[in-house]
Amino acid sequence: MKQLFCIALIFSSFAAFAQPDPERREERIRAFRAAIFTEELQLTSKEAEQFWPIYNEFLDNREKLVEQYHPAKPLDNLSDAEVEVQIKNHFERQQRELDLERDAYQKLRSVLPARKLAKLPQAERRFREALVKKLKEIREKNPNKMMRRQGQNSGNK
Repeated sequence: MKQLFCIALIFSSFAAFAQPDPERREERIRAFRAAIFTEELQLTSKEAEQFWPIYNEFLDNREKLVEQYHPAKPLDNLSDAEVEVQIKNHFERQQRELDLERDAYQKLRSVLPARKLAKLPQAERRFREALVKKLKEIREKNPNKMMRRQGQNSGNK
């Protein structure tokens, strides 16, 4: 029954990826992540209830960190001194991401057994691979629509 629910959740989130609303898209991606992680980690409802607030906080903090270290202009337009700063920032960001991940794992240790926690990188990889596959499928079905959207996005930068 649980497996059937996960499969239904995955397919329902697949169908909704192509819609243009960014907020809804993010919601669907989070739902897709939840379905894959729940299946991969075999989360019970109690574990999931405790896991997702911690994990979502980690994702939000990691996203803020990446945005904070994102260069203001393309690397080719930076001076040598600015490139050196970007290189230094790259390693600093990686260390801060590692610290965030370590902190999240410490919090999750009280929620998940070690065996499930050890499968978290595997679940993340499976989610990314499935997401990329789904996006490729969408692009193949609607190449003109995706090209228009990319043109709009590059014009907004």
